[in-house]
Amino acid sequence: MPELLSVCFLWHFHQPQYQDLTSGTALLPWTRLHCARNYAMMLELLEEQPAVHVTINITPVLATQLDAYAHGRSSDEWLELTSTPVTRLDVDQRMRLITLFLDVNRERIIDPDARYTELYRLRNEPPGSWSEQELRDLQCKFILAWTCRGDLQAGLVDRTLLAKSRDYTEEDRTALLEAQQELVRNFLPRLARLAASGQIELATSPFAHPIIPLLIDTDVARSVQDTPFPQPGFRHPEDAFMHLDLGKKTVEDLLHQRVQGCWPSEGSVSQDAVAEIARAGFSWTATDEEILLRELPDEPHRVLYRPYRAQTRAGEVTMVFRDRGLSDAIGFWYASLTKEHAVGQFLDSVRSIRDALDRPGVLSIILDGENAWEFYPEGGVPFLRALYAALADEPGVCLSTVAEAIERNSATPMPDFRPGSWIDGNFRIWIGEDEDNRAWQYLRETREDWARFDPAEQEHSRMSLLAAEGSDWNWWYGRDRTFQTAVQFDDLYRLHLANVYTQAGKQIPDRLLVPILDGGPTMVPILPVGLMNPGIDGGPPGDLDWASAHHIKPNSGGGAMNSGVPVVTSVRIGYSLSDMYLLMQFGSQAAAARDLQVEVRCTSPGGSTHLIIRRDDGKTKASIDPLGPMMWALGETLQIRLPFESLRARRGDTITFAIVVLGEGHLMSAVPAHGVMSIELPAADYELQHREV
Repeated sequence: MPELLSVCFLWHFHQPQYQDLTSGTALLPWTRLHCARNYAMMLELLEEQPAVHVTINITPVLATQLDAYAHGRSSDEWLELTSTPVTRLDVDQRMRLITLFLDVNRERIIDPDARYTELYRLRNEPPGSWSEQELRDLQCKFILAWTCRGDLQAGLVDRTLLAKSRDYTEEDRTALLEAQQELVRNFLPRLARLAASGQIELATSPFAHPIIPLLIDTDVARSVQDTPFPQPGFRHPEDAFMHLDLGKKTVEDLLHQRVQGCWPSEGSVSQDAVAEIARAGFSWTATDEEILLRELPDEPHRVLYRPYRAQTRAGEVTMVFRDRGLSDAIGFWYASLTKEHAVGQFLDSVRSIRDALDRPGVLSIILDGENAWEFYPEGGVPFLRALYAALADEPGVCLSTVAEAIERNSATPMPDFRPGSWIDGNFRIWIGEDEDNRAWQYLRETREDWARFDPAEQEHSRMSLLAAEGSDWNWWYGRDRTFQTAVQFDDLYRLHLANVYTQAGKQIPDRLLVPILDGGPTMVPILPVGLMNPGIDGGPPGDLDWASAHHIKPNSGGGAMNSGVPVVTSVRIGYSLSDMYLLMQFGSQAAAARDLQVEVRCTSPGGSTHLIIRRDDGKTKASIDPLGPMMWALGETLQIRLPFESLRARRGDTITFAIVVLGEGHLMSAVPAHGVMSIELPAADYELQHREV
């Protein structure tokens, strides 16, 4: 009989502090919407299968926001737009409704729904041309898009209403919104009941999700990355402890359950950070496998699947380590597979680990509880239900909470370890680039000012300071971030910093009125050296065919948990007198992706054009909106010919465009990383102007 393998799912439920703490208004809706669609779904599946034990790490900043929504202390623009009858919406509100409610996953939400597709096709029409029925249908479709997916919807919404695909009434809208709101109101009580039953273990993170090692001392990152650092640095170990202590107490008070475990934000640890975790009263913590395997590189299968006992100046803490491959497979790769194929692959990996054990073991699967499901069919419901059932039936495997696994497995002494996080084992996402370092400077200056406030002023503004110390803001600084989202997060970050002053009755410093982001969207000029007319065959760029093209070598980059592998290694752009040409070469990550989507988004004087080329399980197809002629080939490279007429452009026009690459369920790369490219098409007299003399 094989040794018992405890499989520990740790689902990390987190959203940044979206609330303006001076008003209670959430400036973005994702706390509420992810609760209604993703977090509630995960509780629903656990209630279906009581033998399945998991750990749910709910961050205090998420729990407090959900509590505020549940008790009417918070709202957001999206909620107001769904709560308001369309007859009472003015023109500006109608425009916002159209813009925001069409901004959902097109492949998974819009395309399978005939009515949502009809409404999407009206996106460029002025709001005054939309009928009240169309607007109301859009409200209802958006509510359904952000309510538990798959067959779970049938248990939440009246079946007659669920079967109704269009022509919703005001009563329908009210009923759908109430079902969604009920999921949010009941979430924390349901979570508490599951914890009280013993089926789930509650864990938590530092209060506002800061990077604890960097709060203690930003210079700690010098040992794992060779980048510039803010000078002077940020050094406030007392704040690190404040987040840990307050976070633990907050979740225990809200959910009436003792919390033993701490998932440190982004799996970020250092020797000092683990000591602070012990000091705050946690008995176990977790991080990524890289932190362990850097110190014990030999035989990873022998050392990874067991708990470790770390001795700190504040006491003992047990540590477990995330299996990166299996965790990322759920987070990034399985969405493109069939449910059966994905579950089978996962089960094969678990069996291999179990069969190689010479003692009982612990397999830790740790990932976010919301991001992956957007890209799964039916919101991940069939996959996760089948995965739980298969693991529950597997001999020699026990679905366990982390505390249960630690109790049945003896811990090995933990060696000294270098600091790091679950993203590449370093802190580059949050510190080291100019924007990151400027953000740390803003924080340090605000923290120093706060220290000079009197005790009453400090108490009034403490929560805004903690919010500003969260990790989420720096995630969006640097070269590899989506500019529109980065602007939103830059605004939120500086708002929290400004609120430190306003809540204390102080004047906001001028520096906080200046964006940290470098400029606005950059304009990258594209300058071909001559005309070209290459064959479109998907082969490598020939020495002559693409010689006149402008050549770009993009930075590596991607979305969440970026591996650092270059996704797009080369882009060539050129033109003839009638066509624009694009050639893209991909890195190994994109080339190996079964599910790859390349989008070219162009704007010309005649309007916008959106080209999508998608490879799904070996089959490739293309679409262009609005419809127009084009030619493309995907082989060693992706090559595209776009006639000017398809770009709604003429000779001499200047067009702007950007390229986005998505694959295996997440954003992989954008070219350029910020802003857009600009190209002036050859004018009618181009040949005359460029004639050789």
